[in-house]
Amino acid sequence: MAKMPNVTLNRKQLSRREKETRLNQRLIIGTAAVLALVVIVLGWGVVDQFVLRPRRPVVVVAGEKVHLDQYQKLVRYRRWDYRNYINYLESQRMQAAAGGEDSAFLVQYLEQQIQQLQMQMANIPSQVVEERIDDLIVRHEAGQRGLAVTDEEVQERIEEQFGYLRNPPTPADADEAGAEAVDTPPMTYEQYVELSQGWFTAMSEASGFTQQDFEQLIEGALLREKLEEQLKADVPTTSEQVHARHILVETQQEAEEVLARLNAGEPFEALAIEMSLDDSNKDEGGDLGWFPRGYMVPEFEEATFALEPGEISDVVETMFGYHIIKVEDRDPNRVMDEYALEQAQYEAIESWFSAQREVLPIERHWDMSMVPEDRAPVPAAW
Repeated sequence: MAKMPNVTLNRKQLSRREKETRLNQRLIIGTAAVLALVVIVLGWGVVDQFVLRPRRPVVVVAGEKVHLDQYQKLVRYRRWDYRNYINYLESQRMQAAAGGEDSAFLVQYLEQQIQQLQMQMANIPSQVVEERIDDLIVRHEAGQRGLAVTDEEVQERIEEQFGYLRNPPTPADADEAGAEAVDTPPMTYEQYVELSQGWFTAMSEASGFTQQDFEQLIEGALLREKLEEQLKADVPTTSEQVHARHILVETQQEAEEVLARLNAGEPFEALAIEMSLDDSNKDEGGDLGWFPRGYMVPEFEEATFALEPGEISDVVETMFGYHIIKVEDRDPNRVMDEYALEQAQYEAIESWFSAQREVLPIERHWDMSMVPEDRAPVPAAW
């Protein structure tokens, strides 16, 4: 091998060599920095997309969060569930349409239901936000009251939703209840498993909503039922009530004429039968029965509860027309009938939720960018 000659560099060559070396080092360091930045950006994008973004809170209630991934899964599930129901109604509509004119009313009714569901689907993203807020309110209050739902209760409710009853009614039970016996044999447990697993699989594939997510949804619904039962129990079963009659007419002039005839001594009941437009009670002399506050429109209620037994009101205008009202009797503590009690309980529950939304700290971080893309419809696999 030839021996490399010793080369002595002059000062100018040495200076050039040092500059080239420093330049190469800078290029290497710069390239490494750019590559490191690219890796960091890409890595951050992956972390943000798959770790941080899904954990972003959509809403926070009393410190408890609904994360973005939970919200989006529920939106996708609601859309899928709505579409399944619309498809079912469409099949019912087609069957009814084959019945000709005899089924025209049913066809029209089904078409209206389908249109309503289609319009409601547009509101699913915002409805889910409010639904999750209510769920966190319920869970917060359930913790305060010591309410809980067992796994067994969740499982039994799911079974019922698929039509499986652990203890199906016998013909003797039907006779005792006064109901007709059903010839269709009850669903077996094996049939329930096959049906439910097919449904859960289709649900998960279409929306990403898992069986565990569905079980948590059922648990929340059962917790709400238990809470509402306690809230209902706090509603008094008696209230101030009046027994009243009324005559409803279309114009102020007609009402003045009715009032003049009453003042002239004509019986209220007879004038109600002759003049009232309220077909639900005119034949009973305008008898509205007993009712509490909150039962009638505000103008009617205010006028009625201002009267004493035997008194007749002046003309009262409401959205329905013009009324003349007579109070037959009043009771400061009368037991409410079933409908009135249900109405009072419903209002108590709504008022409670409204109050909780004011009392509890609620943070809303939702915006339209959080709404998941609407996937193409996937038919159910059962």
